[in-house]
Amino acid sequence: MTATQPWTPIPPTTPARQGNAPATAGFVLGLVGLLAGWVPVVGLLVTVSALLLSRAGRARFRDGHAGSAGRSGAGLVLGWIGTAICVLMTVFMIAAPRTPEPAAVVQPVPAPAPAAPVLLAVPNVVGMADAQAREVLATAGFTNVVLGPSTGSIAGVAAGTVTAQLPGAAAQASAGDPITLGEADAPPVPAAAPAPAPAVVEEPVADAPRVDAPRPLVASPRAAAPAPAAAAPAAPAPASSGSSAYYANCSAARAAGAAPLYRGEAGYRSGLDRDGDGVACES
Repeated sequence: MTATQPWTPIPPTTPARQGNAPATAGFVLGLVGLLAGWVPVVGLLVTVSALLLSRAGRARFRDGHAGSAGRSGAGLVLGWIGTAICVLMTVFMIAAPRTPEPAAVVQPVPAPAPAAPVLLAVPNVVGMADAQAREVLATAGFTNVVLGPSTGSIAGVAAGTVTAQLPGAAAQASAGDPITLGEADAPPVPAAAPAPAPAVVEEPVADAPRVDAPRPLVASPRAAAPAPAAAAPAAPAPASSGSSAYYANCSAARAAGAAPLYRGEAGYRSGLDRDGDGVACES
């Protein structure tokens, strides 16, 4: 005899299946990976994540933790497509020849404008010695002092004295500008004056004392007398022996312009004719 159970049997409860979130996420990332795959290397981060989530969603469905596989299959397909695109783009980027970048044009840096030189007033050094003039110019700030051509010797000016300068006194010049100095030379040494020749004093020749000795008259032809020098003029005609012309000596006859005296002329006397040739005071 079978006993009757007093209660109603409770049918077993079926657990509610949960959704497949990983599969949905993998599908969404697969769609994004179609666009991100065109970016080399970076697109792999999206497409690989889509593959991993899609595989996790499919495994969750197999283990019974999800009611359906959801869109895990579509996520896997999209993930592989995106991954292939990204790999191709990466290979193309590496293999493609790189276009050399244009060299950067370096603009020349303009040199800074030089500072305006400081102008100094040139002091007056004319009349100073060389060392003193250089010291005065150095004190004024000038560093380039040049010795120019000499101005020659000047009376009363010592050698080495500055007689000219360029630029002149009170002119404006920078410290590095050349200051040219002209200096005097030593005065020339005067040549010794030649000694004067001793004066020749012609002493008057004393006339021989007149001796009136009787001389024999010898008749001799005129031609027998010694002929005067060829250059001497012909003797003038004898004048009267009674002329009053008298010359104390030959110097007096020469002073009167009567020398030489010929025998028979006024003023001729034997005392003036030493050699007795008839011509007195001939030299």
